[in-house]
Amino acid sequence: MYTLRCIFNAIPEQEASEVPISGLVITFDPAWDDPDETISRLREEAAIEVGAMDDRKCAVVVDTSSRAEDKRIYQWVQDLPGVASIQVAFVGFDDQPISSSSTTDPAD
Repeated sequence: MYTLRCIFNAIPEQEASEVPISGLVITFDPAWDDPDETISRLREEAAIEVGAMDDRKCAVVVDTSSRAEDKRIYQWVQDLPGVASIQVAFVGFDDQPISSSSTTDPAD
């Protein structure tokens, strides 16, 4: 089991050049028997990187180009089958998008 703590109370207004990156913890409904289906759908979304998982929780990173896109992804995740709740663990704003190759450990 893992614990992530929220490090902010509100998302600040951002400048147009900033790119939101969010860390979310998705909790699956205990009555949902197929979290693998939902995780597969999460992996199909280009803006989402699936991280650590257990039988009822899944950590994801959402990397979008705008606050509006971030909100769209958040709502899309909330509407997926089996999603009981989403907890925000982190929101950061970068001045420029980070290429996926710069965040990948070459040993992976």
